[in-house]
Amino acid sequence: MAGIFRGALEANEDDGCLYITANNTEAAIQRKFKPTVETGGECVMDAKLLTDMLSVLGGTDVTFEEVNPGMIKIKSENCVYSVRVLSSRVYPRPEMPFPDDTLKITGLKQMYAKTCATAAKGDVSQVLSGIHIDITPEGVRMVSCDLRSIAVARKMMQCGGSLSFTLPKASLSYLAGAIGNDDELEVGISGSFVVFMKKGMMFSARLPAHEYVNIDTILNSMQQLYMASVEFDDFKPQILNICDVASMSSETSYIKLLFQENRIEMETKNDIGSGSNACKAVMIEGNPCSFYYPANMLKDIFRTVEGTLILQVDKRGYMLVFDRLNKYMLTPIREEFAEKQAEKFAKRKKVAKMESKPKTESKAA
Repeated sequence: MAGIFRGALEANEDDGCLYITANNTEAAIQRKFKPTVETGGECVMDAKLLTDMLSVLGGTDVTFEEVNPGMIKIKSENCVYSVRVLSSRVYPRPEMPFPDDTLKITGLKQMYAKTCATAAKGDVSQVLSGIHIDITPEGVRMVSCDLRSIAVARKMMQCGGSLSFTLPKASLSYLAGAIGNDDELEVGISGSFVVFMKKGMMFSARLPAHEYVNIDTILNSMQQLYMASVEFDDFKPQILNICDVASMSSETSYIKLLFQENRIEMETKNDIGSGSNACKAVMIEGNPCSFYYPANMLKDIFRTVEGTLILQVDKRGYMLVFDRLNKYMLTPIREEFAEKQAEKFAKRKKVAKMESKPKTESKAA
C-alpha cells in the first residue's frame, strides 16, 4: 500500500495464509493471500520500499526468506533483494473494527475517478478536503467540491440500507487502488471508523469530525439563463483543443465560452497565440450569453460526464453539465480578471516583439 508508512508481513503456518497489514494515522488495510507457507514468521518494513521492489522483481513467483534476525531476502527469477526489517513486536497494530451491520456497494473505484480531481487541495478548509459518500437503498452518490467546481457521481444499485459519511481523499485513494472496477464491497460504520470489506481484504478509515457542505443547496440555487443539449464526442475534442492553446504560455489563459442557439463557441488568447473552436448545441431554452472559465478546470468536465449532455448556465455564469447520473459544476472567472490578463499578455507580447527586432548601428558623419 504505497504511501502508508509501515507494513507488517505475517506468514501463518496454521491457516497457510500470508497477511499484509499497513496503516498510518488515518487508514489501515489488511490483505490475505494463500501462498505456499513453509515456515511461519513476521516482520515489519517500509511499505513503499516493498511495493517498489515488487514492481521490478519480475517472474511469476516471489520468495520471502529470513536469512538471520532483522534481515530477509526477497527474490524472484530475475532479482534478489536483501533488506533489513523490524520485529513485529515494535509495530503498532492498526485498529480494524468490525461493524455490526453492513451494506453492499459496487462501482466505488469508478466514482472515485470521477470525483477525485475536484476535492479541495492546499489550505482550503478541511470540510471540503474529503469526498462525501451517500448510500441509499437505491444506489450510491459520491460528491467532491473545491469552492470552484463540484463533481457528483452516481451508481444505481440495490444497497439494502442507508449510510452517509465523508472520507479524506488520501484514504479513499488507497482504497480505490486496492480494488477492481467491479468489486463488490461490504461497508459499515463502527464508532469513529468506516470499514470496507471484500474477500481477502479489510480496509478501515477514520471519519472526520466535521460535516460536509450541503451540495444540493448550491446546485438548487442556480437561476437558469441558458440550457442546451450537446454530444460528448463533439464537445470534448473542441474543449481539449482550446485548453491546449490556453496552456501554451507560461501562465494559463482563461477561455471564453459563448453559448449560442445552435453552437457553443470557444475563444482564448495569450502572448504565444490564440485559438477558437465551436461545437454543435441545441438550445432548449433561455438566451445566448458568454462567460470566462479557467482552462485547467474545464478539462475536469470529461472525467465526470459522458454521452448526451445537458449544459445549463445560470445568471452568474455557473455552468452545470450533466448526464443521466453524473454532474459537474464550474464557477466562472470575473470578466475584469480575464481583461487584466489579456492586457498583461498584450504588453508581454509587445516587449518580446521589440526585443526581437535587429539593432541598427548609426554611423558618424
